[in-house]
This record gives sequence, C-alpha cells and structure tokens, in this order.
Amino acid sequence: MKLILIAAAALVASVSVAAAQMPPTTGTSTTPAAPPAGMPGTAESESSVRTQIEASGYKQIRDLTRNADGSWRAKATKNDVEVAVSVDSTGNVTQVQ
Repeated sequence: MKLILIAAAALVASVSVAAAQMPPTTGTSTTPAAPPAGMPGTAESESSVRTQIEASGYKQIRDLTRNADGSWRAKATKNDVEVAVSVDSTGNVTQVQ
C-alpha cells in the first residue's frame, strides 16, 4: 500500500513539474491551435493559406501572392477594415502595417 502511495506522489510531482514548464496559454497570436487540414504547420498552397487567414478571423481575402521566401501576402478585411496580412512559412498570420 505504501509503495502505491509513493508511486502516486511521484507521478503527481512529475506532472506538476511538466505543467510548470509549459508556456502560458494567453497571448495575441492569430494562429489557430491546430493548422487546417492539409496544412501541417506550413503554408504550402494557396487554399491552405486562405484557410489559415480565415481561421485567424479575416474575411474577403484578395490579392494573395507568394513571396520568394515562401511567405504569403494578401489584403483582407477584419472588423470591417481592410488590412494587409502576411503568412510566414510556418503558417503564422500577422497583420502588416
């Protein structure tokens, strides 16, 4: 019985240490928690990039073009305001000034 209690205490302690090492979940990233289907963390095709931008809250995506470095640029609407957006090669969506 004591062995089971010791093992359980060790398990709880190791889980607590692992949880303490995880980054905080709050932030301003616009990248969805999981990339859309067909986009395993990279921005490869125009359709996957459109899906990634839409999943980040943008609408009316137009003028989508791929840059030489593998990133993408487009114009889109968010909160009824037209903005420029960029999608890097890992799928992160950023509003461009």
